[in-house]
Amino acid sequence: MKLKTLNDVDVKGKKVLIRVDINSPVVNGLIEDNPRFEQSAKTISYLVDKGAKVVIIAHQGRKGDNDFLPLEQHAKILTKYCGKKIRYIDELFEDKVSGEINKLKMGDGILLKNVREYNEEKDLINTEKYEQFCKQFDLYVNDAFSVSHRKQGSIMIPPRIIPGVIGLGFEKEINALSKLDLNKSSRTALLIGGVKIKDYLPLFNMLSKKDNIIIASGVLANLILMAKGIDLGFESKWLKDNKYDKLLSEVKKLYEKYKKQIVLPVDFGLIDKKKKRVDLTISQVPFKYKIMDIGPASVELYKKELAKCKTIIMKGPLGFSEIEEFSYATREILSFISKLSKEGKIFSILGGGHLSTTMEKYKIEDNFNYISLSGGAFLEYISGKELPGIKALYRS
Repeated sequence: MKLKTLNDVDVKGKKVLIRVDINSPVVNGLIEDNPRFEQSAKTISYLVDKGAKVVIIAHQGRKGDNDFLPLEQHAKILTKYCGKKIRYIDELFEDKVSGEINKLKMGDGILLKNVREYNEEKDLINTEKYEQFCKQFDLYVNDAFSVSHRKQGSIMIPPRIIPGVIGLGFEKEINALSKLDLNKSSRTALLIGGVKIKDYLPLFNMLSKKDNIIIASGVLANLILMAKGIDLGFESKWLKDNKYDKLLSEVKKLYEKYKKQIVLPVDFGLIDKKKKRVDLTISQVPFKYKIMDIGPASVELYKKELAKCKTIIMKGPLGFSEIEEFSYATREILSFISKLSKEGKIFSILGGGHLSTTMEKYKIEDNFNYISLSGGAFLEYISGKELPGIKALYRS
C-alpha cells in the first residue's frame, strides 16, 4: 500500500494539523538553527501557500534534560524560513487554543506548546484529550519521519481521528532510504554515536553478515567497555545514575557474539575541572572526569577501518560536537567520509540532525550520497522494521 502524500489532498481552507521535528541542539540556553527547520518550513510553506490554516506541533528535548525547552525560539526560526510569521502559543490542550484555531485565516500558521510537556504524549490508553484536540482539524500531516519509530501521542492518535498524509520531508526520506538494503550492500560500516542506544541494539543483526562492522562511540562504546569489565570511573557512575546499566547484560551478549566486528575507542577527550580538554588513553582508567569525545588515536583507528569499507552509515556525533573543543573527532570523521565519497570510493549516508548541524557549523564539505535528518527512525527503517508512525498512517 502506498502512503498518501500532499499531492493526494486539497488543503485550501482546511484546518491542518502538522507534526514536525525541529528538535535541536541547545548551547547556553539557545536553540541552534539546523537543517530540520528549513526542511519543515518547506511543508509548512506549501500548506500556507495553498490556503490552509496551519497548526504546528513539535517537541524539544525530554523532561528533566537541559535541552527541554519551550518552542518560542523555534517559532522565530520557522518564521525566518517560511517568510511568514509563525506565532507561538504556549498551550496545547488548554481552552485558549481552540479559540486561536477558530480565529485562523487561510494561510495563517501557529506553533503550539512542546508536546512532551504533557503526559498524554506517552499515554496511548487515556487519549480523550488528544482525540478532542484532533477533532478540530480536517487533515493531519506527519512530516516528522525522525520520530515515527516511536509510539507517541502526536504520531499515533491524529491519524485515528482524521485523514492523514505524509509531508514533503517525510516523502523525501522514505524515497531515498528505500533504495538502501543493509543485507545486500557490500562491506558496510555503521558508526553509532549519541545517547539513544536502546534503539540501536537491534541493528547488531547487520553483523550476521561477516564483512560488516560497527564502530562505536558515545554511550554505546562506554557501555560495551563496562560490559568488558573496564571501570571508566566518572563515566561508569554516570551510566549507572542514568540507568544505562540495565542494558549491560544485553550489550555484553551482543559484544561476545560479534566482538571481532565491533571497533571501540582506545582514547578519550575528557573535560577537567577548568572546563578544558584532556586526552587520556584506555590504559589510564578509571577516569575522574567526564568523557566528552574520543581521542586522536581512536580517530586514526576509525579512519583505517572506514577506508576498507564500501558503504558507510553514520548516526550521531562521536562526542559533544556542539562544543568546539569536543567536536574534534566528529569533524575529522565527517571530513574523512566526505573525502572518500568525493573520490567515489564509498556510498555514504548520514543520519540525524546533529550531524547536519555540525557540518554547517564547521563548514564541512558535503559530498555525501544522502543526508537523512532522522536518527533512530532512519536506522530502523533501513533495517527493515515497520515504523509505528507509518503503520498508523496506513490505517488513516
